[in-house]
Amino acid sequence: MNIMTSIVIYYSLLGHNRTIAEEIAELRKCEILEFAPGSILRVFQFFMRHKKLRKKAQEVDLSDYNEIIICGPIWAGKPAPAIKYLLESLDLKGKVVRFHFTFTQNYGNTEGNIRGLMEKKGADLKLIKFKNISKHKDKSEMVEA
Repeated sequence: MNIMTSIVIYYSLLGHNRTIAEEIAELRKCEILEFAPGSILRVFQFFMRHKKLRKKAQEVDLSDYNEIIICGPIWAGKPAPAIKYLLESLDLKGKVVRFHFTFTQNYGNTEGNIRGLMEKKGADLKLIKFKNISKHKDKSEMVEA
């Protein structure tokens, strides 16, 4: 019998995704890891291509896990650059992957982009969930893989 070992990895600038990640980790009784590219200033410098991410942010070993749950924000209709960087750097071949994204206005073509990237990486995409965190709406949309 194969036991599912899971980890929740999140990136959260303002705390919304941390809360979601903590709730998922508690519900599933699994480990949680913050993907922290650095201080808020360093994050914005990275986005402007003036600084590199801290080395610590690049060291994510998934060899002990077969399910990866990723939580992060959508900025301007796309996954935040830190999430994109994380996804490009992770070895997800053969891993079950689930996404929980937050957004305030729209999530653009995030679903299509994530599906394409997961296919390239050989991941088993199971879920893409979008949660609107704007003050005017409390709406979640789930896309089953």
